[in-house]
Amino acid sequence: MNQPHRRPVPPTVTDVLLWLLATDVASAHLPHAHHPGRCANLRCAGQPYPCSPARDAHRAYQAATRPRPFARGRAQVATPAAAARYADWFRPARPLAPPHRLLPTPSAA
Repeated sequence: MNQPHRRPVPPTVTDVLLWLLATDVASAHLPHAHHPGRCANLRCAGQPYPCSPARDAHRAYQAATRPRPFARGRAQVATPAAAARYADWFRPARPLAPPHRLLPTPSAA
């Protein structure tokens, strides 16, 4: 359905219907042009801005979008000099005994 009054949905939106409803309510509950501390919507006559529908629309907008990813790209790898500090961490404290070998036994005939 083509709705020219609505903006395109950003890629961070996870719940499109909630986001559309939140943007519609937020655009209907703007501050009054002559009294910026009051809501311009007639349903909120005399209420201070932001009114409860505007606050609810803001919370719905936040709930409908996912947080931005942190950083993109590859992780930083420690330099060889920094890695040398941890080189002996996983070596045994004393040398291991050589493995025991099974000697061939003469077969009983």
